[in-house]
Amino acid sequence: MDFKFKGIIPPVVTLFNKDGEFDWEANYILADHLIKKGVHGLLYMGSMGEFSSLPLQERKLFVEKMVRYVDGRVPVLIGTGTTSLKDTIYLSQHAESIGADGVLIVNPFYWKFTEQQLYDYYMNVAKSLKIPLVIYNIPSLTGQDLSPDLILRLAMDHENIVGIKDTTERLSHIRQLISITYQRSDFAVFAAFDDLLLPALQMGAAGAINGTATFFPELSVRLFENFKAGQYQEALALNEFILKLMSIYELSQPLFIAVKEAVHQLILGYQTSHQLPITECDSLKKDVQLFLKQNHLFSYSK
Repeated sequence: MDFKFKGIIPPVVTLFNKDGEFDWEANYILADHLIKKGVHGLLYMGSMGEFSSLPLQERKLFVEKMVRYVDGRVPVLIGTGTTSLKDTIYLSQHAESIGADGVLIVNPFYWKFTEQQLYDYYMNVAKSLKIPLVIYNIPSLTGQDLSPDLILRLAMDHENIVGIKDTTERLSHIRQLISITYQRSDFAVFAAFDDLLLPALQMGAAGAINGTATFFPELSVRLFENFKAGQYQEALALNEFILKLMSIYELSQPLFIAVKEAVHQLILGYQTSHQLPITECDSLKKDVQLFLKQNHLFSYSK
């Protein structure tokens, strides 16, 4: 299958300085590190990137500079979803204008919508673009699950709706989405939970947009590449390692704070700052450090 996007695409955290502005040097170091470790793309302004707490102009500024910095070394997806159709189209067209390779769009949250309303929402965005659109299903945060029937209809009715990131813990849901490829072979399904990467690949998924790949990308990259090469025992061993890393999500609320702290300790070697209402937390630093030591990640990162 010739997917437009495939492999491991980390949902990259957004790093800030003490003044609450973007820490460009830190963001560039993280981008360079992820690319060096072999990721197959980068996602900016996803949930891990704190898109929901940033004004539109700051979202535009950040992706402009990051797309320019990545400079085509890997494909870049930009999260452009909002609760407003006009704003989503505005951000999506901006992403297209600055050279992004595609957009990731969460369904409008707060209100629940009918399937026809959701269909109309995505179709209006897709018609406004020439670049690929990947749907983002994350019912734990939007309050609404996108059905496989809705996704099939969207995939069959618009060519540039090319895939979905399915942030659900139900393999049956992922399996139903993957069955869309029987009718449209280039439709890419991405797992989001790290422990579902291997079983999703076994069912025909294109890859994963998974959180641990943001601070330890080589593990997921190696699993993906071993699986594709038919080296299943190696992939299984790597999967067992990934299962141990899932506990990082239990260390903070929201969960991206612990992931960002792992980036500080494993990749940057120094602290960046948080945006209010999130404040510095010394206990989290210790918890993440213990987590990294217990899983021997400091030795792997050298």
